[in-house]
Amino acid sequence: MKALRLIAACMLLIALPAAAEDGQEWLNRMAGALEDASYVGEFVCESAGRAERLGITHRVRDGAVAERLVSLSGNGRELVRQDDEVVVYLPDQKLAIIERRPAKSDLLGALPQFGGEFAPWYDVSYVGREAALLGPAAVVAVRPRDGYRFGYRLWIDEKTRLPVRSELSDSAGRVIERLRFTRLEFVDDITDAAFEPALDRSKLRWVRQSPQAVGAAPAWRAAQVPPGFRLSVSGLQAMAGTSAPVSHLVFSDGLASVSVFIETPKPGTAPVFGSGRSGVASAFSTMVQGHQVTAVGEVPPGTLRYIATGLRPATAEHDH
Repeated sequence: MKALRLIAACMLLIALPAAAEDGQEWLNRMAGALEDASYVGEFVCESAGRAERLGITHRVRDGAVAERLVSLSGNGRELVRQDDEVVVYLPDQKLAIIERRPAKSDLLGALPQFGGEFAPWYDVSYVGREAALLGPAAVVAVRPRDGYRFGYRLWIDEKTRLPVRSELSDSAGRVIERLRFTRLEFVDDITDAAFEPALDRSKLRWVRQSPQAVGAAPAWRAAQVPPGFRLSVSGLQAMAGTSAPVSHLVFSDGLASVSVFIETPKPGTAPVFGSGRSGVASAFSTMVQGHQVTAVGEVPPGTLRYIATGLRPATAEHDH
């Protein structure tokens, strides 16, 4: 009997490494690979019954990141990034928008930063191993612990540690967005020409995000936010269709983020109320103390409503 128990214990120990795969460790490996790898590829993004095919070129050279994302589905939309500056080209609107994004934001926002401090608000688990585009992939589930955020499932290639597939799910577990690579190649000598947009930039109207004054206090504050969400960005932003910069706030839990835009309506302009949706992103608009407030993000609509209705001018924060 002792011999049988010893054999059983040894077999259990042998089986432990496979069973003890750590989901967070795979996310950390993925974050490191996204930061260091240079590659070109194509992927399909499916949401709200529509599919868009996109091409991506990503280069890391001496610590500097360049990235270009091109819609291959006909509208000609492009995003080009040089470190933390991103230019969004919208040829159908004859518009180019220059904005700042975190220097470590990869896939130009198609994936959030899974290496961040988001663990208290999500359960991360290793699901198993499945065949994927490049070979075996580790499947990791990131499940929210409440109804204020969405969940993710990622297929991380075991060899390259890059995400070759991802799914975004709502609180009921329904998949609302899929991202799947159809081609992925590693290239060491990507030239500067690969990041030039394929359109005539001289015919575009340019809008640049206004820089925030260093040390300036935000003009608006949130009286209530869902657990885990914190103000990560505050400043002014120029927006297409508005003559004056609007207040721009970003709230994040380390994984999900919500952008809020606050502006003074033009005289005679009807206020906007209610919710809307474009693909996987939702929007909620309301009026707060005479200002039009619009919250946008890849989160449940209730999260947007909760944040937007709790905003107050910073000067009035002690009045409540």
